[in-house]
Amino acid sequence: MLSRRTLTLAILFLTPLLVYLGLGAYALWQTGWFAWTFWIIPGCWLITWIVATVWRTTPPSVEEDLPEPRHFTPRDEQAMAIVRQYQEQVNSLGVAQLTDPMFYFEQSLKLSGEIARHYHPTATDPVDSLAVTEVLAAARLALDDMERWMLEAVPGSRLVTIRQWKWLQHAPRWVKRAQDVTWLASIFVNPANILKYATSAATLGPVTQELQTEFLAAIYLRFIRQTGFYLVEMNSGRLKGGADLYRTAFGTPEQQAFSPGALNQPRLKPESVTVALIGQVKAGKSSLVNALIGQEVARSDVLPETQHVSRYRLVLPEEAGELTLLDTPGYADAGATRDQIQEVKQAARDADVLLLVMAANSPARSADRAVMDELQRWDADHPEFRPAPVIICLTHIDLLSPMMEWSPPYDWRNPTSKKARSLHDAVEHVKTLFQDVTSAVVPVCTDVKRGRAAQIVEELVPALLEELPDGKTAALLKAYHRKLSQDRLKTVFQQLRKTGTMLLQNWLDERLPHFLPPDQKGRQDSR
Repeated sequence: MLSRRTLTLAILFLTPLLVYLGLGAYALWQTGWFAWTFWIIPGCWLITWIVATVWRTTPPSVEEDLPEPRHFTPRDEQAMAIVRQYQEQVNSLGVAQLTDPMFYFEQSLKLSGEIARHYHPTATDPVDSLAVTEVLAAARLALDDMERWMLEAVPGSRLVTIRQWKWLQHAPRWVKRAQDVTWLASIFVNPANILKYATSAATLGPVTQELQTEFLAAIYLRFIRQTGFYLVEMNSGRLKGGADLYRTAFGTPEQQAFSPGALNQPRLKPESVTVALIGQVKAGKSSLVNALIGQEVARSDVLPETQHVSRYRLVLPEEAGELTLLDTPGYADAGATRDQIQEVKQAARDADVLLLVMAANSPARSADRAVMDELQRWDADHPEFRPAPVIICLTHIDLLSPMMEWSPPYDWRNPTSKKARSLHDAVEHVKTLFQDVTSAVVPVCTDVKRGRAAQIVEELVPALLEELPDGKTAALLKAYHRKLSQDRLKTVFQQLRKTGTMLLQNWLDERLPHFLPPDQKGRQDSR
């Protein structure tokens, strides 16, 4: 919560007090050590003032120790920019505002309105579309996190009352009054203390003000961040299932401890990460599947032999789990039917990682560009999902000029031969054409039959492992939204059953006494 500078100043400020408490004023006086320890207080306070003057602090800013969660979509990241704007206002806020509970409430209302408008720009009142349970879940989660943070990170938080919190705005004033009275009394006892008083007045006032401001700013920054974070989760629709279900999917173990219902449910995880291989006819998708799995499993001839999407399982090294590979029909060919094209698009939409396969020796890229543009439009129309990361795989690199040369490996990033230069130029050209899609372009050779498989393990598998965390997040979001849809009808029936049971019990409690004999009715009333 506090910076290293603030902690250093606080330690220097408290050191003399701790020294005096440890030794004991009476013992110092009796042993004659008082003269030796006289300068500890003014000396440390003078050092504190010097350190505070030389080691200048930067204005309170947005906390960097709370990165945005991986499951945020592009729309969520834009909403968090609004939250950061509210955090940056801390530099213009006064102590009176930072200690006023109503100010925090008003800031929350303003922030909730702006974030709701971001998610529902065309709605007359964007807040009206929120479910009551979503609002309750957001409030509960934000308060849980703030409570845990206050208990763990704020000294004395269990003892501070609302009245004392408000008094913080006057802290420098009443601290100075208390100090003045104490110093006045001590000067009568020992006139030499007037030097300590002068040192205290010149050094501790500015330092105390800085510590107060940074402490209040840290609380404000955390409050706005947590409130804004759960406003984003609420407007994104991820709180429709309630706080407990949300915690099972996205909460940390510490956060789940505040949601007993989440602890009683298995943690939501996707079955596996799905990688869809898409590309033009004869781009080498099926051969790439063969090279990845290490055996002849996928058909790799002409279009009619791959009329439907085929599924394969790929076990990753280093206990990274496994992937589901979708080998799709090729597109941009007269033999591709409309159904096949739709299958390709649907597989790409369902994928958690997208492997766009291109033949390095073919200049035709318009069909690939058209497919990517359509997928980007689909992603824009479904902002509740995280776009699947894309890896472009350039195949048939052995056919690049000079065609007769083949002696891998090639250092195409720092080319020194003609073949390596051809690889480098092919990769850079594709990066330029698809820079809005991805920067991950991997050149490979998948000719397993002729023993020309190259850069699969060295280049492509590491690229897949690097994108795997984002792929798992995309899969988790899809699984979570499926869970919300599946549980909707079940939840309604459970609510109806519980409501019916409650109404029946109330009716029995009200009507049953009318059918009892007077003596039994009296005994029931006494109970």
